[in-house]
Amino acid sequence: MEVTNEQSTEVPRLTVGDLGVAAWACSELFNFMLEGYEQEDYGEMTKEQMEEALNSLRASFVKFDALASALSEQESTNE
Repeated sequence: MEVTNEQSTEVPRLTVGDLGVAAWACSELFNFMLEGYEQEDYGEMTKEQMEEALNSLRASFVKFDALASALSEQESTNE
């Protein structure tokens, strides 16, 4: 997979901006689900399933954010 810093509307490749959007989306979903968890509203999930989903979202956010940061630093170093 090739990662580029071009505008995502101009190229069909994964961009640093796309990674930022993915990190933001994970963060927003995590916060939304955390509100339900704190109110003990697990929807159709069990408490354990909700905790597992929250942990997965947190890990995904960290990965997307770290990758976007590393690629941004690499881009600035290359310039």
